[in-house]
Amino acid sequence: MDTITQGLLGAATAQLGFRQRIGRDATWVAAAAAVVPDLDIFIAPLLSLTGIEAGDLAQQRFHRGLTHSLLFAPVLSLPIALLWRRLRRKALAVGRGPGRAHGPPLRLLYACVLLAVFTHPLLDWCTSYGTRLLEPLTDARYAIDAAPIIDLIYTPLLVLTLLGCWLARKVARRRGGAEADVPARADPAPRATLAIGWVGFAISVGYLAAGRLLHDRAIDRAAGLVAAERGVRADAYPALGSIFLWRVVFETDAAWHAVRVHQFSGAPPEAWRHTRVAKAAPNRWIEKAQALEEYRTYRWFAGGRVRAEYERMDGLHVVGFHDMRYSGSSDGVESLWPLVVQFHDDGRVLLAERRHPRRARFGQYAAALWHDLWDP
Repeated sequence: MDTITQGLLGAATAQLGFRQRIGRDATWVAAAAAVVPDLDIFIAPLLSLTGIEAGDLAQQRFHRGLTHSLLFAPVLSLPIALLWRRLRRKALAVGRGPGRAHGPPLRLLYACVLLAVFTHPLLDWCTSYGTRLLEPLTDARYAIDAAPIIDLIYTPLLVLTLLGCWLARKVARRRGGAEADVPARADPAPRATLAIGWVGFAISVGYLAAGRLLHDRAIDRAAGLVAAERGVRADAYPALGSIFLWRVVFETDAAWHAVRVHQFSGAPPEAWRHTRVAKAAPNRWIEKAQALEEYRTYRWFAGGRVRAEYERMDGLHVVGFHDMRYSGSSDGVESLWPLVVQFHDDGRVLLAERRHPRRARFGQYAAALWHDLWDP
């Protein structure tokens, strides 16, 4: 998911008993620890600065790699916890004298950081983007397609949880007297904030579980549209912003289908927006393009959900590959970022790169998506 939501989830996990025992810095450290895995987005730019040719698809290779692995999380969490303990001891030594600069044990700080770091790959696993949960044992990308990478409901749930804890502490301090009388690191309402934290966390998990159930429901509701075709493989992807609008993709022996499914729609499936495009006939140019490293990376990133097309253009052989998970509309068959390969007649590769939409079109996509969200 987006980095802000990752940080909010980390901060929410600190309310599950750590903030109450450690102090207010637990919230900030957990939030920071939860976004640390996303620092891998700087790997490709740094390699480019050193002169290493990273390639157009390098970001897809490096992002959500080892730092997003459940196996690496315990290792990643240790230096963060050690640095936190060191900073706390320095702060306590200045404020209270070296003889009292102990604070909570390292195991408690480590547990707080570890839980926050664990939430990052698990939340990414819930999206369609996918993440490498078991790196370095395997580079397979895992995704359950239960939530979009930006969710207009899930993120506010976390904000409300943190706001509820803050208000509970505020009220408790006022009831207990002047705020100056309350130690800076103490939690004036440990029971209330613990309850709010767990309830908010449980609701957020329930929302993701509901997303997975709606994923299966979207496929089931649209399945009748391809019942007459053979070799059907189905997937569903939540639209950006909500788990109530879905893009259902069917791959059959002869064609690709993209169907817009709104969970609140009462119209029959036959009335839904539905695009069908025949599969491109196999030819040597598509096969040559599929042998390229760029294609293998693109297909790996897309989880195999790639549609191929071929055309003769300006004397060149042009092969396009579309990541069918994402399009400018719920029923579109054109990828937001297709891979384009161009060949000369003699077989030379003239171009192999991923195309990005123009910035002006993002506004159009956003407007259409917003309309779709509210139009069953």
